[in-house]
Amino acid sequence: MSKGLKQIFKQSLIYTTVIVVLGAILIALFWPSVSRMNALLGLFWGALIALCGFSLICHMVSNLSQSIQEGKKKGRSGYFLRYAFYAVSLALGAWLHFSLITMLLGVVAQKASLVLYTLINERIKDE
Repeated sequence: MSKGLKQIFKQSLIYTTVIVVLGAILIALFWPSVSRMNALLGLFWGALIALCGFSLICHMVSNLSQSIQEGKKKGRSGYFLRYAFYAVSLALGAWLHFSLITMLLGVVAQKASLVLYTLINERIKDE
């Protein structure tokens, strides 16, 4: 993985962790106590799935070849494997009775971290 991708992944990990911890605090305060643990586990599980998926994207991008045909083939296979990974991982979380809503919020937390990374870096470039 290139230095730039490693930096993006590291920052995404940090921002995702902060967002998930804030989400966990909100769940601990406001989620019904009967299913609170499943909601917390769902949040962490969803974020972990999204971070693993982002890692797969970074590795795929760093391993693309110069050949357009070869790149398309690797891109399609990487896309299929990544979405199969998402499906199996989310199904496993559902089977373990994690909250589906909080699993999706965990995924959204990682996606939000990428938006946050972009906004912060745009602001730094403008200064």
